[in-house]
Amino acid sequence: MLTIYGKRQSRAGRCLWALEELGLPYRQVALDLAKGETRSPEHLKRNPLGKVPVLADGDFLLTESVAINYYLAARQSTPLWPSDPHSVARIHQWSSWATTEVEFHFTVMVREMRRAAGGVPNKALMDECLAAIGMTFAPLEAWLSKGSLFVASNRFTIGDINAAFPIIGIAPRIDMTRFPAIAAWLERCVARPAWQRVQAIDEEALAPESKLAV
Repeated sequence: MLTIYGKRQSRAGRCLWALEELGLPYRQVALDLAKGETRSPEHLKRNPLGKVPVLADGDFLLTESVAINYYLAARQSTPLWPSDPHSVARIHQWSSWATTEVEFHFTVMVREMRRAAGGVPNKALMDECLAAIGMTFAPLEAWLSKGSLFVASNRFTIGDINAAFPIIGIAPRIDMTRFPAIAAWLERCVARPAWQRVQAIDEEALAPESKLAV
């Protein structure tokens, strides 16, 4: 059985979404970064950087959420991974855009909020990141405004999971009326039953790593 390490609020959520869309049997180990669980000797063997997600498929270990999702989709025949090269190229394009453009600024914001530890984050820094993300949205808004329902075609693919995941987290802080095509696309994505199932996961009820059979 596939095992995914990480909590849904982390980038492991991107992989959980893919697993649910694909209907694959898996188990989740909700390692808690705040408790230092990703720095355990066991996890450092999986990922020396001490990060999540990590996917275990038997003895095969894979890190990086986008790479994991590519692997999950490519290991079987699925509409989430189309056969035509143009659609595959769009999947790569918008997945790369999400990780290099959107997630970069979002990560800076998250780290600043953690640094503030319940206090007031640096407003200038937060505003700068939000402004940068707003500029970053322009290419996707233009692409979706041409009539495509999803990032690769009119069919939902792994590219939509990869691209939508960070935007879901940042959208509440942005005036999305400026980006009606993205807002409509995001609504289509989060309405999917697989995403709803990920949000319903009770991670407190999951067995800790120490209780899992090897």
